[in-house]
Amino acid sequence: MRPSVTAAIAGFCASAHAFSDSSPFILFSTAKLSEPTSQDQLQSSSRVVESTKQLLSSCPTAHYLFVSQPNLNAAHLSSAAAVPKLSGSIDRALSTYSIAEVAGELDLVSIADYVRETCGLPRSAIDEITLPPVPSPAADSARTLQENDSQLGAILEQYMAVAEDSYTVIYAGGPRTETLQTYTPEFTGSGVGQSELKRQLHTVNRSKRQEKDDRKLSLFDKYQFFTPGIFMALIALIILMSILYVGISAVASLQVPYGAFEKDMGPAAQKKQQ
Repeated sequence: MRPSVTAAIAGFCASAHAFSDSSPFILFSTAKLSEPTSQDQLQSSSRVVESTKQLLSSCPTAHYLFVSQPNLNAAHLSSAAAVPKLSGSIDRALSTYSIAEVAGELDLVSIADYVRETCGLPRSAIDEITLPPVPSPAADSARTLQENDSQLGAILEQYMAVAEDSYTVIYAGGPRTETLQTYTPEFTGSGVGQSELKRQLHTVNRSKRQEKDDRKLSLFDKYQFFTPGIFMALIALIILMSILYVGISAVASLQVPYGAFEKDMGPAAQKKQQ
């Protein structure tokens, strides 16, 4: 289990903005550890604790260092330049286990107690430190991370000299000391926005009442069957039908005697033929 620090940082970059209430988890050791049960980059804190206890159940090293960084999230570790001392220590380690998003508060104390009881180590072999919290503003958080990284680098250098290349370090986010920012509507505290919202609600309520009242009306009250256009078309149709009737009646009243179609055989007709 020896992924590079670049791969670990890349995992943090991929989920830098996934969850604002989660924190990363990094474990690196000078001993060769077994493969963890899960490599998912999003896990619950209880699952991470169980996986870590399984990895450390064989007591791989003689010294253990637990580092708690309050208010830490994956965005803070989006590049190796943010924590160069920590990145260098991870590169020198033989085994590395990292998780980008740990949902819930991770209990490092329970892991330390488990290692102490399982391995029978003295208190001097297990150290726990808590770094200053990371503030919310981006500029302040970058500066605080740099300062904490320098402090952690000095501690790791002393630790490596004392531990004689037999140590395991767990770096994780500690409890949050700041309340997560929530969305505040722009119209809060604004009279114009509130009046506009009330006007829209009044319009919606009035439309609903009108629809409810329309359901109680009769069919002829609810719908208009004869519009002005229909009336105009009916009047024009009556006038045209009257004209047509008069015309047909006039043609039908024409009378032609049958004698008009008979051949004239009188003296005038015979003289004309001669």
